[in-house]
Amino acid sequence: MSSHVINLRALYSGGNGDLFVGQRSDTGANVVVKFLREHHLPHARKAFLREVRILSRGIRGLVPLVFANTEAERPYYVMPYLQGGPLSRYKGQLGAGQLERVAADLASTLATLHAARVAHGDIKPDNVLVSDDGRLQVADPLGNGIGCTVFFSQNRGGTPGYWAPEIRAGGQISCAGDVYSYGATLYELQTGRKPQDGQRLDSSSVGYANSTKIQQIISVCCQQDPAARPTMQEVGRLLQGVQWKDIELERKQTQERVRATCVLGGVLLLGLALANG
Repeated sequence: MSSHVINLRALYSGGNGDLFVGQRSDTGANVVVKFLREHHLPHARKAFLREVRILSRGIRGLVPLVFANTEAERPYYVMPYLQGGPLSRYKGQLGAGQLERVAADLASTLATLHAARVAHGDIKPDNVLVSDDGRLQVADPLGNGIGCTVFFSQNRGGTPGYWAPEIRAGGQISCAGDVYSYGATLYELQTGRKPQDGQRLDSSSVGYANSTKIQQIISVCCQQDPAARPTMQEVGRLLQGVQWKDIELERKQTQERVRATCVLGGVLLLGLALANG
């Protein structure tokens, strides 16, 4: 470890790890080292390995992985140090245009992650970092989906206030859960207030009206029913000005076409069976 990163000093402690900032011995660049805190627990080591595997895929919008050692007594990985810090630093301070750009950037990253059939599992302002040039990079993916290991009940993931109701109730993380957490994140960025479990997340009800577009997105993303929430691709369309009622109508029409196709297929199969009988 000492031959790779030098001058380590404590940065902060996160949900499952302790973070230190230091310099790469070869380039002198500032980096952050994340050490697994509960390294003596097998399920924690497996979850940490899953996190490293997701970051190593190089998915656009996730924090880049510099290098890692998951076999060490205390596993760790190294990522770039981002001067802008966590997005939570800017909560309640963004203008309407800035907030919409942040919302679009984060939506794009989550849409890419979900297209890879991976849920993040712990979206919140503290897990979204700001690069030197203002780009967002998402950190600490818990992971659940294709390419991930089995999700362990000891570490379901999520953070109170940001997690979806079904996750809070004991369900596994999912893309629909990420959508809820995305809405809760926008709520905090717009209002400056941390969301609370059981709260109806509606920024207009607490006097914030700097972006009706963001208010609509918060409302539809934070619906109780996971199936009623938009996908991240649909969130992108909402940010482009499409109305939720129009997306809901498209969903209904698609469902009706699917049902009609299934009925027609069933009739054709029955006809073939009768003809061959």
